[in-house]
Amino acid sequence: MATQRDGQRWILDALISVGGWDILHPEVGPFFQQLGYNPGDIQRVFGQVKSTAHIKMAFSTVAQEVEAKASYWLARGAETTGASLLNRAMLLYGRAYYSYYGDDPRRKKFQASQKRCWEKLAPMLSHHVQRVELEMDGKGLYGIFESQKSAAKQPCVILLPGMDMFKEDWHHFLSTAVIPRGWAGFALDGPGQGESLTYGLKVTIDNYEKAVAKVIDWLEKRPEVDPNRIVLMGTSFGSWWGSRTAAVEKRLKAVATNMSNHGSKHIIFNVAQPNFKSNYMYMSGIADEKEFDRFAAAMDLSDVMPRITCPFLIVTGEYDELTALEDVFDMYQRIRSPREIWVYANEFHPMGPASAEWLLASLDWLAQAIAGELKAGHQKGIYITRDGKYHEGTGEPLWWNPPG
Repeated sequence: MATQRDGQRWILDALISVGGWDILHPEVGPFFQQLGYNPGDIQRVFGQVKSTAHIKMAFSTVAQEVEAKASYWLARGAETTGASLLNRAMLLYGRAYYSYYGDDPRRKKFQASQKRCWEKLAPMLSHHVQRVELEMDGKGLYGIFESQKSAAKQPCVILLPGMDMFKEDWHHFLSTAVIPRGWAGFALDGPGQGESLTYGLKVTIDNYEKAVAKVIDWLEKRPEVDPNRIVLMGTSFGSWWGSRTAAVEKRLKAVATNMSNHGSKHIIFNVAQPNFKSNYMYMSGIADEKEFDRFAAAMDLSDVMPRITCPFLIVTGEYDELTALEDVFDMYQRIRSPREIWVYANEFHPMGPASAEWLLASLDWLAQAIAGELKAGHQKGIYITRDGKYHEGTGEPLWWNPPG
């Protein structure tokens, strides 16, 4: 998708050759480690990247290498090693197809490679996993459902990826953090995301929440899931879609959002690195930039947040490069249901160094909501410093309010 900002891409090309993945998101590495990405794989990828043009090639090359290693060990009967390598290859192939911001046939090839890895991996897992395809507007809506094999009437968390994520990104987290706590989980490629986008399902202002409603319809029929204990966690742009969903989908017991994208879309589409705009134009199917600018201007949550009735959590970095903290607080103050906001001091969008903490803490918070511990009128803000101090109050940065 051509935009007026394409002329700025040379700056990103120059920076990424020396800064790697951190140029796209400062300190992102620890977050992706929580999702199962291998630091060595990422080092191999960005060792080959001298401009954004190299990204697809680099992820594809390393994905093929890692998948070949998996095949070797599986042929020797080493399933544990093979499964780990297949998961790594699956994620790398996902990064390769995600990097196409258009209907390129190579996107489908890399998508097929990712699916191939998943289908080899799934039978080796010790818990139940299932690829799910639902129908929406004549297109496929894809997800992954995971649960203990003996599960019955368990809580279930719906995981919404960000605009630069895909459902498979959540498999490792489901396996290591959700399933062991006795929950089921559903990771969704919503409209404009992942496999759903590859096969033509575009995102509109309001169809993502309709997609989640279809997922809940499906989950309510599953014997593994307690329909009265379904919660949602939305990450990055998933925080925006999760907010809209919380306002209309009353079957959700609670919603946690992190890597907040609640504020104006001016920063992400007109100030941040230019690929975000090109990507979302593809996701929405809007090729004309002026038309897309009108679309983006309508992405305002001001009248959405007051309609949320379930407990709602926002987790954000103080220096998130994609949204203004002042905007996030504005949206937070509009919520009328039990609410909390956690602000991680000196953190950027991924809150990478703190990600092992806030991912698990978000699940614990959702568990408290399920248990009915967050009563009407509950509100709490926390400003969390890197040296482990939790300043409870408004959640505002301490330096905003000097003594005197």
